[in-house]
Amino acid sequence: MGEYNYSALAIPLFLLLMALEWWAARQKQRPLHRLNDSVASLSMGSLLLVSDALLKGLTFAAFIYLFEQHRLFDFSIDSPFTWLLFFLGVDLCYYGFHRCAHAINLLWGAHVGHHQSEEFNLTTALRQSAFQYAFSWVFYLPLALLGCPPLLFLLQFVLLKAYQFWLHTQLIQRIPLLEGIFSTPSSHRVHHAKNPLYVDRNYGGTLVIWDRLFGSWQPELATEPCHYGTTKPLDTFNPIKANLQHWQMLAQDSINTRRNWDKVRLWWMPTGWRPADCLAADEHAVAQQHDGCGNRAKFDPATSQGARFYAAVSMLALMQLLLPLVWLAPQLSVGTAMVGLILVLGSVVVINVLFEGRRIWAWLEPARWLALLWFSAELWLRIG
Repeated sequence: MGEYNYSALAIPLFLLLMALEWWAARQKQRPLHRLNDSVASLSMGSLLLVSDALLKGLTFAAFIYLFEQHRLFDFSIDSPFTWLLFFLGVDLCYYGFHRCAHAINLLWGAHVGHHQSEEFNLTTALRQSAFQYAFSWVFYLPLALLGCPPLLFLLQFVLLKAYQFWLHTQLIQRIPLLEGIFSTPSSHRVHHAKNPLYVDRNYGGTLVIWDRLFGSWQPELATEPCHYGTTKPLDTFNPIKANLQHWQMLAQDSINTRRNWDKVRLWWMPTGWRPADCLAADEHAVAQQHDGCGNRAKFDPATSQGARFYAAVSMLALMQLLLPLVWLAPQLSVGTAMVGLILVLGSVVVINVLFEGRRIWAWLEPARWLALLWFSAELWLRIG
């Protein structure tokens, strides 16, 4: 995998593009961003980057092993045909994972974080579950068996994920000639909407031809504005709770349901399925994924200007740690990586609960700041 994680190079670029989108939205007088929501999305993205940096070597090693030991065909990486074939292959595998992630309770728990935001802007692109890559890599292993060169796969996968970033905006309307063939902001807005007409549509990564082939295509309609978020509201900015929300419900149901068969199968049932006795006992049960999008106020607790300023500064400081941590991840010892992970976890929780009008571990804040600044400096010195 090399001694550096080049995914880190995308961090400053994405931050710049998000700032430009915020500025452009202000010029158009369109309130597309909220500080609390954007910081929550960036916090989710931070956890994903750290987990990906720690897991990538293991998951990619499985791909390399299957390619070297069990591939069925040989393809030249220098051939344009190979690039085209596996561009389509990577995109199709992504479609398969993405559709399964929306259809199966267990996998929805590893993807729901991406859909929890009640806003839709470029920060949403980075709002991903920290556990998604722990599941998604399995769906690409058939490419290794078919003989996709590992370096080509890695490059195609990076291009696929980079392409998806610009799809998360409301500032770009329908694009003639591309709609219905390539994923566009318009088609992806549909995917993120909780309107009954739009739910479970447009899974494509780079291409939406798979949606048209497999019956999941739905264009955006001027008569049906998109409403964002999940039909079971998250109602917290805490990224730990956001990552575990759906699995926590499944675990609770598996404990509470009386039938042993339900305890097992609920994890593999369609998204939103719950045992009948759990639904009957839950006075506040809400349909998880397949009901409407009734009007409701967005989760937006009142907080002081000082708290918002402190949280914003804290998030910028965390970015100074995240960049070298992700960049150097392949060469860090387990102990050093764990220190970085603990600092990131603690920081994102402390920062986001401020937007809920709460302060936790306030007495530890001086120590957290000292540890964060010291650890960041140590990592930057390794780069320098």
